[in-house]
Amino acid sequence: MIPEEEVREALAPHYVLEKELGRGGMGAVYLARDVRLDRLVAIKFLPPDMAAREDLRARFLQETRTAASFSHPNIVPVHAVEERDRVLCFVMGFIDGETLTARIARTGPMAPAEAIRLLQECAWALSYAHGRGVVHRDVKPDNILIDRASGRALITDFGISRSQEASGLTMVGELIGTPQYMSPEQATGEALDGRSDLYSLGVVAFFALTGRIPFESNTAHGFLTAHITRPAPPLGSIRPDIPTGLSSAVDRLLAKDPSERFQTGEELAEHLDPLRSSRKEIAPAIRLFNVKASQVMRNAIILLLLAPTLSQSVTGDADQFILFLIVAAAAVALFLQAVGGLRELASQGFSHEDLRNGIMAVAAEEQEASAQARAASDFEERKKFRRWISFAGLVFAAVTIWYGMSLRVPRLHGGYTSPFRAIISTGLGAAVLMMTFVYNIAARGGSARMDAQLRKLWTGPVGRNLFAVAARRSAKARPTAKLVSAELGPATLFEGLAKDVRKELADVTRIIDSLVAAQSALVARELQLSNSQTEAGRGTAGVATDTLDRVVTELAEARTAATHRREEIAASLERLRLEIIRLRSGIGTVADVRHEAERARTLLPS
Repeated sequence: MIPEEEVREALAPHYVLEKELGRGGMGAVYLARDVRLDRLVAIKFLPPDMAAREDLRARFLQETRTAASFSHPNIVPVHAVEERDRVLCFVMGFIDGETLTARIARTGPMAPAEAIRLLQECAWALSYAHGRGVVHRDVKPDNILIDRASGRALITDFGISRSQEASGLTMVGELIGTPQYMSPEQATGEALDGRSDLYSLGVVAFFALTGRIPFESNTAHGFLTAHITRPAPPLGSIRPDIPTGLSSAVDRLLAKDPSERFQTGEELAEHLDPLRSSRKEIAPAIRLFNVKASQVMRNAIILLLLAPTLSQSVTGDADQFILFLIVAAAAVALFLQAVGGLRELASQGFSHEDLRNGIMAVAAEEQEASAQARAASDFEERKKFRRWISFAGLVFAAVTIWYGMSLRVPRLHGGYTSPFRAIISTGLGAAVLMMTFVYNIAARGGSARMDAQLRKLWTGPVGRNLFAVAARRSAKARPTAKLVSAELGPATLFEGLAKDVRKELADVTRIIDSLVAAQSALVARELQLSNSQTEAGRGTAGVATDTLDRVVTELAEARTAATHRREEIAASLERLRLEIIRLRSGIGTVADVRHEAERARTLLPS
């Protein structure tokens, strides 16, 4: 390896090395600063002994030429090649984040929604590369970066990728790759196409969702044999909580026969799109109400349970009754505070159906997070640790309370006198006992069960009637800020672009305006259907129940369809905004923006 000082001198004054980021089979990667552009970059070096070999040097340069030609939001960009003295390296964009390997090690298996996004973004990146005749050949968690700020997934290290049209490098290691993630056809040295990368992506998805790979072995040969001969275990048998559409997609990616897999990354992304867009959007106001109402109602219930005990702390019937009334009044005031939250929601134009859907969506998120925690590889270890802590706490509490009680001195006329150390010991034991009790309730889901009962209060008949009362007392409902315009005002978004580029994107501006207008119309349509649904739900004398139910159902279905279409438009606008930002920053192209705009145009009414 070239000494770091020699590398620093070779790259000066244009680049200043800051620290080493990692090492791989093709060399070391350093974090550096591009002095000319004042930006952080990642620089990958080829070791001098490898650079001296013409075949490896050619493959390294082939990687550079291939990666430098790519311009995609989910592929780490290559900025430049540097070849000075013994130093051969290329300069990449620095991604402030972590590898997928580090992410799983830090937080455990991904939730389905996170994995769907990761899988879809990687599929887009691979589809882009495959469309340009390039097979990555080493798709693995270490080569997938997750941006810290946006959560975006980016594929890096095309160091072993090979253009399907390149003939001079075909003999440079046919089995180059990582055995744990290698496709059957790659393991047997057959000709590869993009479906091989999709198999590897399936192994990555399996790892992301379970924290382990489909096959275990102590040798590289064992992994290769397993990928060739053994079927991967069904993902649903390990994570039964994930959506069927996601588990079936991963199982299909892991098919031994390439013809049974998804044939392109775009096909995989399209398969995942309904799973990603079907996730319910929770309005911030409803999410805030759910949190505050749960806290308020929990406090009210605790006060009511404590009221009898507190009333016994004073003497005299009148004093007990007054204290009980004070506590009960405080509990009622807390309840009314929660009802006031309903009035605020109604004044913002939300219906009880909105509230119900939002609360149930929050419940689904909590269940998903709980399932993710249970699926973590260290879940059983943490469970055993909690049991040990609980046992130790109970033993400590019992010993200290017993010791404090044993120090009490009986009085002649009844009662006890406790020395200071007895008070400290007994008090400490009682505190530890209560902490252990509360810790066990939280660990066993006692708080979650209380939240579940409170959800039934707000989503059931009682909540519906309370909401109706609150809605009548609130101001006239008005459209809420459900519109997601994504700040796509062309006047500001297109700032910084050359005049000829803005002219070339004139039709994109018109598409954006049409999408925002369609989004506004859908917001108004949702409000209209919501009001009609509420009016129909009150019933009408003389109308058959089945007719009334049919009308209410049709209105609900129409409103759901309008909401779904609005969410699709919002997502399309956001993707279009990101493509324009890429164009402004110099890493995107006009063709990328126009392509995204054409996709968005399909959502406009004909």
